[in-house]
Amino acid sequence: MSLGSRIDLSQCGPAQLWASLEPEVRLAAARSLYAHDWGEAPTRREADFAIMQGMRFRESAVRQLSADKRASYVARSIRPSDSLAGSMLLALHLEQRRGMLSAFLEALKIPHDSGLIAEDHDMKPPSAAALAKAAKVLRDQFPADEVELYLATLYVLDRVTWAGLEPLLNGK
Repeated sequence: MSLGSRIDLSQCGPAQLWASLEPEVRLAAARSLYAHDWGEAPTRREADFAIMQGMRFRESAVRQLSADKRASYVARSIRPSDSLAGSMLLALHLEQRRGMLSAFLEALKIPHDSGLIAEDHDMKPPSAAALAKAAKVLRDQFPADEVELYLATLYVLDRVTWAGLEPLLNGK
């Protein structure tokens, strides 16, 4: 069953998309959040705070947990905010599915560095036709469920830039 048939992506936020995922995908995403080098970004702190609130743990207790145990709590026991869910979805793709990101951006002729859009690129919404071609490239190379999640993640996180994905995700 596709994401588009399980949830209404046009009304969905990152937390709802997260909740619709299979448990093993949520765990992979949470592990990716703890594995990814976020620099000074507060993403891990946000996840740790969610564990503290959701599990009623003290901060010192959360800090003593292994990254794998923290990821397990976040994936299985915490209802993340849109911000945290979005960060985990991004981490999943940056850590484990970067080849798909690169293939998509190459198909769209968008300059990138290993799947990250070049900072100096003036990003404009791609045409629906270009997005359909790029989605086909992905569907020919990668597992269908991973492609669907990637496209849904783009759409849910930035409906303006990726508006042309909506018909592709809802089977129109």
